[in-house]
Amino acid sequence: MAKSVVGPWARDKLDRLGKYLTAYTTIMKDQDWCQGYHYIDAFAGPGEHSVRHDESGSKHAAQQVLLDVSSYGSRDKEQKEFLAGSPRVALNIPHPFTNYVFVEYSPDRIADLKMLESEYGKSRSIIIRRENCTKYLKERVVANPKINWKKNRAVVFLDPFGMQVNWETIDSLAGTNAIEIFLNFPVGMAIQRLLKRQPENFSDAEISRLDTYFGSPDWKTALYKPRRTLFGEDAEEKINKSGETLLKWYRDRLKTIFPHVSKAALIRNTRGAHLYYLLLASHNKIGVKIANDILSAGETI
Repeated sequence: MAKSVVGPWARDKLDRLGKYLTAYTTIMKDQDWCQGYHYIDAFAGPGEHSVRHDESGSKHAAQQVLLDVSSYGSRDKEQKEFLAGSPRVALNIPHPFTNYVFVEYSPDRIADLKMLESEYGKSRSIIIRRENCTKYLKERVVANPKINWKKNRAVVFLDPFGMQVNWETIDSLAGTNAIEIFLNFPVGMAIQRLLKRQPENFSDAEISRLDTYFGSPDWKTALYKPRRTLFGEDAEEKINKSGETLLKWYRDRLKTIFPHVSKAALIRNTRGAHLYYLLLASHNKIGVKIANDILSAGETI
């Protein structure tokens, strides 16, 4: 079975995730009131990735990283370095979660996760689900009558390859008052690809997709401002530093449903292009303080 291939920047993301999960469970293991604290990886992927180092390839390869970081460089024949995926990172922390839930849709990756389960199953409680992640989160996590969220807590890792996690899903997680999200906000990987220079160039389908993702049409107001044209007319155009502006606007939206939201750490590829931001949204200020310490290394907003 071919290995999933990622760029070296994935190491930074996974290292920060591991540090936060370690701190989280170190605190939660001493909370006697808590019946269980759970880790849910909504886009679990495999337990291990190959790391691509040769980035001197074609123009197509340079464009491909903006489309799907997980498949970038998959044409390389030699893969000498392997990187633990987020499921293995979570399983390896010293104080385990009560339960680990890995949600994945790819049959090949499900098979990888089954192998991981056989490796860790005696010391970890592992649940593997082949389902659409948003449906699973809303129906099997948020609305599950068997889970008393007053006495349970969870970390949901949302690491999509694009814009699969819409606002409705995030809002439902926040509504439990018990689930926090460690989130990949895919500005460079997905969102910027949809943004036009002038708002009138959007199709209805593109506007609908962005409205659904953000849960509001106000992203247009944040990103597009009137400018005087050469002909003396006012026209709306996308502002400079639109990615940074969009991140700040989105983080402010998160603060309307989560009391505490961390700084956002920028993850770049080896060419310096913006890929995504990592941030934590939580109902617990201590968790966000810890996340800020972890995310502050490098570029943050």
